[in-house]
Amino acid sequence: MKFEKKNLENHQVELTVETDVELFTKSKAQAARAISRDAKIAGFRPGKAPYDVVKRIYGEDYIEERAVDLMINDLYPQILKEAELKPYGPGKLDEIIEKNPPKFKLTIPLEPTVKLGDYKTIKMPYKLPETTEKDIEVVLKNLQTNYATAEEVERKAEKGDLVYAKIDAQLAKPDKDQDTQILKDTPHQVILGENEEENPFPFKGFGDHLIGLAKGEQKEFTFKYPKDSSFERLQGKDVNFNVKVESVKKLVKPELNDDFAKTLGLDDLATVKESIQLQLENEKKNDYDNGYYNDLLDKLVDKSTVSYPPLALEDEINDVLKNFEQNLAKQNLDLDTYLKINTREREDFIEKDIKPAAKKRLEHSLVLDEIGRMEKIELDQKELHQEYTRSFMQMQSAPDFNKLQKQFTTRKLANVTIMQAASRLMNMKTLERLKAYANGESIPADEKPAADGQSAEKPAKPAKSKKAAAEKKA
Repeated sequence: MKFEKKNLENHQVELTVETDVELFTKSKAQAARAISRDAKIAGFRPGKAPYDVVKRIYGEDYIEERAVDLMINDLYPQILKEAELKPYGPGKLDEIIEKNPPKFKLTIPLEPTVKLGDYKTIKMPYKLPETTEKDIEVVLKNLQTNYATAEEVERKAEKGDLVYAKIDAQLAKPDKDQDTQILKDTPHQVILGENEEENPFPFKGFGDHLIGLAKGEQKEFTFKYPKDSSFERLQGKDVNFNVKVESVKKLVKPELNDDFAKTLGLDDLATVKESIQLQLENEKKNDYDNGYYNDLLDKLVDKSTVSYPPLALEDEINDVLKNFEQNLAKQNLDLDTYLKINTREREDFIEKDIKPAAKKRLEHSLVLDEIGRMEKIELDQKELHQEYTRSFMQMQSAPDFNKLQKQFTTRKLANVTIMQAASRLMNMKTLERLKAYANGESIPADEKPAADGQSAEKPAKPAKSKKAAAEKKA
């Protein structure tokens, strides 16, 4: 067997493989046996029909096609070994150049590689935002509103009132073939002057237009949506609104005291504030950490050389898209409905939204794996056991746990859970090590790697390795 190897620009290798007549003759005999085994040939037991009989019924060309397939499958592990290739996934047969003896061309996707930049020189101070008394007061006021009682009043709406209305909205100057109708008799309720930062529908400040209106009154006005509006269809557009007030209700809020705390199941107002502070601190830390580590990994990717084949990105795109559809399902939406609401085409949405997110996630993951390897990050078995227990208990409380039990055995569920727990812990520990370098923190002597933290270009652990499949067949 001979082969020529050509490195492609997209982290793949093109192999032109040439075999000999003797090997092809042997493969044709195997193909004929396989054909006679799969088909029922009168007068012969499965797999026992002579070559000439199979050739007479199915033809020489069909036997040779099957023989080439068998030959490639049999030779593939040997080809990878002799060409010294580490594949990311199954190779692709591009062309059969000659048939007798076979000469064919394969494209092999390679395992991703990462050449790290000097990550220890990246500096990013880590400063958690403080939780202030004002933050706690905002949550308390929201709690007050949630536990308020609404009393209908026969007067004009004032700030702090709960107003029910029906909304009609139309584009003032629609584009060609664009539907002018946006909302039709759409019911909506709003507390005037409150919570509009959290729920800016149909736009921030909408409630101000209802101040001074009584039950049964209508108001028409035009609003121009900003160019960065979250409603893509309306960006930079003028929209005509017609709003009819259905009811005006005064909100009677409970006093913020110890009695109110007891309705929440807590001893006193001080305990409520402590609970709110703890929750806000956790939320702020999670939000800050997400942004901090995202920016830190962006800087590291920019300093590094990350290479991967198109197949790796395709896998990541499929995974990101699957997660997106699962999140939509939790909101009782499917992808087709989401695309219609946002007037998007599937291909355009995947190319402009899903693909960039997948590319970023893949590169972050590969760089993080390489840092973990360079820093010799190890897992503590006690921590792993705790994380596994927490994850499994969380999974059991999920609404779709019964469905998972039907799909997988308990052993398989446990294996998947422990793998995910180990992955999360490794990522957390690696991110903490990166933060220590970036924030100028000292690293305990027993945790310091022996190496200097620099990386030669070595295969990175792929996000979803397909090496086993690659070695089985092309």
